[in-house]
Order: sequence, then structure tokens, then C-alpha cells
Amino acid sequence: MILHLTFVPLSTPTFIRFLIGSLFILIGLTLFLIGVDKGITPLGTNIGEAITKTKKLWVILLTGLILGVFITLAEPGLIVFANQVEHVSSGMLTMWSLLIVVSIGIALLLAFGLYRILYHIDLNKVLTVLYLLIFVFALFTQPEFIIISFDASGATTGVLAVPFIMALAVGISHLKKNTTENEEDSFGIIAIVSAGAILSVLVLSNFRPSVDFIRNLEPTTLEKTGILTYYVSIALQIFIDTLLAM
Repeated sequence: MILHLTFVPLSTPTFIRFLIGSLFILIGLTLFLIGVDKGITPLGTNIGEAITKTKKLWVILLTGLILGVFITLAEPGLIVFANQVEHVSSGMLTMWSLLIVVSIGIALLLAFGLYRILYHIDLNKVLTVLYLLIFVFALFTQPEFIIISFDASGATTGVLAVPFIMALAVGISHLKKNTTENEEDSFGIIAIVSAGAILSVLVLSNFRPSVDFIRNLEPTTLEKTGILTYYVSIALQIFIDTLLAM
């Protein structure tokens, strides 16, 4: 609003849409965070404790792989980001190809992150190796894919994935007797998972032909439509995305 009143004034319909969208965000995030507190966090913690009680490594790793895939596919931020990448790549890099590749990377690193918690592998060593791999792959990667890989990492660690993954890690570490070790071992799981998203996109770029990205995007104008018309036009797609997340 300060920018609107100073350096970048918007047209009245656009500003009204901005205010309506801001109200939707406040209501939606409030309801969502209540859901996280009441549903996602206890669910993640209980799953972590339950699979650890089995004392079977393959059960823990398989659960991490499966949950990693589904949590990533359901992450709203990543779905939006994947759609944007498909647009700027003129469809050469499709939404589903990016979603699947990133979900595999997240799943593998989530499973490894749970393994690290169980066997007290030093976080510094793990992150050093992971980011050295990222650096090496980046040397042979198309520059646009480097940008996409780091953006994918940010989009993946969003409002749905982070609470669940953290709760899962805490649930696994809770069954240890040493409280200090619990806190240290569960710390860093998000950093490890983020590296999985980056590596997966960098690896993808090295196994496909060069992609031509759109350099100049035309701004979208909504001036000729009614104030609420745009919300109505995207309501069905938002409903489908929400259904997929659920």
C-alpha cells in the first residue's frame, strides 16, 4: 500500500483486487495454520514415533521415500512455481516433469535425513558434501536451470512440507534417551531436503537438451475485466490444486 501511494501507483480496479487478495490470504493462512497445529504437526510426530518403534530401518526409509513424494506433490507453492516454469520454457519443461523430478529428489534426501537422525551422522559433513555436489553440477548446467533449481528449493520448503517434515523428524528423534541429541539430530532436516530439490533439477538439466526460455514476458493486464471476474475465472483451478494438496 505504501508503494501504491508513493512510487508505483496502481489503477483503482487493480488496487481493489490487491486488497481483496490480501484479505483472502489473511483468512486462508489463518485457517491453514490452525489446521497445521491441529492436524499436520501431530500427524507427522505420530508417524515418526510409530515407524521408529518398529525398529526396522527399511520401514523408516521406505516411509520417508513415500511421504517425501506425496508431500512434495501436494506443496501449493511448488505447483505454482512449476506452472510458471512451464510457461517461461514454452512448454519444453512441463509442470509434471518438474514436479516428479523434484519430488524424487526430496524423497531421497528426506529418507537420508531420517537415516542421519538414527545414526547421528554429523550435519556439517552432510551439508558440506551436498553443497559440493551442487557446486560441481552447477558448473555444467545451463544458467537458467541453476536459477530454477534454487527457486524449486524455496518453493518446496513451503507451508505444507516444512511443518510435516519437521514433525516427522522430531517424532523419530523423540524416542532417544538423550534430550540434547534429540534436538541436535532433528535440526537440519529442512536444509538436507532443500539440497535434494536443488540437486534433482541440476541433474535433470544434464539429461535433457538445452531449453529456450522466454526472455521478455508481456505483463498481464486485467483492466478490461470486472474486479471479481478474475477470481471467478481461476476459482476452478484453485479448487483442483487444493483438492490435490488434500
